[in-house]
Amino acid sequence: MAKRREKTTGSGNKKRQKPNPNGEIKLGVFTRNDATQPRNDNWENEEQDYELQSRSLNYSNEQEEGLPIKRQDGRVERKMRDKQVTKKAPLENVEEQEEQHPKDLSKEVAKSQTTYSVDPIQKKNQVKEEISKIAELLLEDSEEHIDSITKVLKMAQSKDTTVSKLALLALTPIFKNMAPSYRIRPLTDLEKKEKVSKDVGKLRHFEQSLVIHFKTYLDLLDKATSTFSTTTNATPHQISLGRSSSIAVCELAQSMKFFNYRAELIDILIRRVCRKPQGEKDLQVFKKCAETLENLLTDDIDRGDISADVVRILSKRLRSRSYMVDESLVNIFLSASILRDYDPMSKETEEKPKLKKKDRVHLSNAQRKQRKELQKIDEELKKAEEAVTAEQREKFQAEILRTLLKLYLDMLQQRPESLMAPVLEGLARYGHMVNFDMLGDFLQVLREISGGILRTSSDNNLTGDEIRQVLLCVVTAFALLSNHSQHKVNIDLSSFVATLYAVLPLVAQDPDIEFSHKSLRLADPLTGVDGPATRPSVNVSTKAELVLKALDSIFFASRSSTSNRVMAFTKRLYMTMLHTPEKTTIALLKFIEKLSGRFSDVAGLYSTEDTIANGVYNAETDNIERSNAACAILWENELLRNHYCPTVQLAARTLVNRSRKNNNN
Repeated sequence: MAKRREKTTGSGNKKRQKPNPNGEIKLGVFTRNDATQPRNDNWENEEQDYELQSRSLNYSNEQEEGLPIKRQDGRVERKMRDKQVTKKAPLENVEEQEEQHPKDLSKEVAKSQTTYSVDPIQKKNQVKEEISKIAELLLEDSEEHIDSITKVLKMAQSKDTTVSKLALLALTPIFKNMAPSYRIRPLTDLEKKEKVSKDVGKLRHFEQSLVIHFKTYLDLLDKATSTFSTTTNATPHQISLGRSSSIAVCELAQSMKFFNYRAELIDILIRRVCRKPQGEKDLQVFKKCAETLENLLTDDIDRGDISADVVRILSKRLRSRSYMVDESLVNIFLSASILRDYDPMSKETEEKPKLKKKDRVHLSNAQRKQRKELQKIDEELKKAEEAVTAEQREKFQAEILRTLLKLYLDMLQQRPESLMAPVLEGLARYGHMVNFDMLGDFLQVLREISGGILRTSSDNNLTGDEIRQVLLCVVTAFALLSNHSQHKVNIDLSSFVATLYAVLPLVAQDPDIEFSHKSLRLADPLTGVDGPATRPSVNVSTKAELVLKALDSIFFASRSSTSNRVMAFTKRLYMTMLHTPEKTTIALLKFIEKLSGRFSDVAGLYSTEDTIANGVYNAETDNIERSNAACAILWENELLRNHYCPTVQLAARTLVNRSRKNNNN
């Protein structure tokens, strides 16, 4: 009976046993603390004890639980795997060090400012080492350490002259290496709110910080360069710092001409060159600044925006100073290479004919919408590339030319004595681009200038600069009309022809007729200086070249040539060649040979037998009509046949032989 009871109790326990949902899970990773204890026959007590006990895991802290795996027989196993250990601690330490590094640098800088050595040489070396450490960090990773540049800016504002000068000059190569070759625009409010990646945010922070720091540095340079040798209460350190800062601005303007604040750099240079240099050191800085402005105009041949900034700021500065500047500033405009291929008369004013409705390509609404979207994308890409289109370049050219011509006209009307020659030289170069509406104003001013110089001279005794101004007025007047031949308007230029005829004897007596400021010659014992007493305003053309340009404009490039003028000028040129140097004489003989080939009246002046006129030639009058040039005889040619130069002798004989052949025919 006892056995049956035991069997019945066992079967009863089996019936009462509940299905365990986790029974299929392999218990290889779970163990019980009382696994070695004997099984309790009372199931309820055993289940209660199991629920109250805490389970223990058979894996270490280096493992983690993965997703369970179900086998083919239906069993579900728990999968354990090793933790993927990532070495974040060293990186975090590095980031913490990098974040704390600028703070450490600032502490070191603060300490170094108070613990500099008394010895000036050792102190200078300490400052150099301190700046070099920061510069090395910026060159290594400028995006990461851009904030460390504030330490150098604080050092540049130091009251210690050695520290401030070294820091201020050391920032120049730092910005030259960090600055990109494009303009950084400020972020919009929408761009500031949007979420971006870490790299994009890092780049934006670098660009915006770079612009802010560069503006701060530019303000320091602006303040330093405002000190000149003539500034009252200026210390020698401030004067020296002003010169060094001006040279630094020259380097920045040349290498960072596509970066932000280009106009501010150009304004600093122009303000520096507008002051008259005092001493040799100031003169070197003056030449460096002027050369930088000329290089900016010369190199800007494909864009035009840089030239527009230089011309606009320089013209505004000249007006504010009432044109009381050195003539080399006006000569800077002659370096504008952007105007070399500009022709304002070649604009195509004809509009494209509209297509008829039957010739148009039909587009659906979706295609039109897509085309508009593509056009917007193209415009955004062009703005991002900052590329100057042909239309924009032509717009810059028109703006530069308009500003220059308006400036030249204002200067001619005010007539500053020291700037008349460079202004006329600029008009001679850009005069053919003048608009037809402004032509009358320019001719009137030029006529007044040339006539006023001849009237005010006593006994026709003109200086070299005055002779140059008269020649430039004549050349400029004919250059203004050279590009307006399509207009059927007759403009009388006889006054300029008479002016050239009157000034030819004075040109022959000028000893500097073939020299410019670039010519090498011995010192003049009367002046006591090397070369001419005053520097010629013209950069290329000598007075002999200006005479030849004017003669060519009168007799070959315009309709101002008449038979009487040809004979009068030929006689006066022969009188001039008796006093001119060798090269000028050869050039004038070649011009007469060219002139006699076009006008046959010249051949009759070489012989008395062919002269058919009554009266006497009047060589003293400056009036061409009263000179009676038809009665003149070119007896000067016989003197030129005995000239010391073989080339002049040969040219004189050739002209006589040709005239005889023409007379016989």
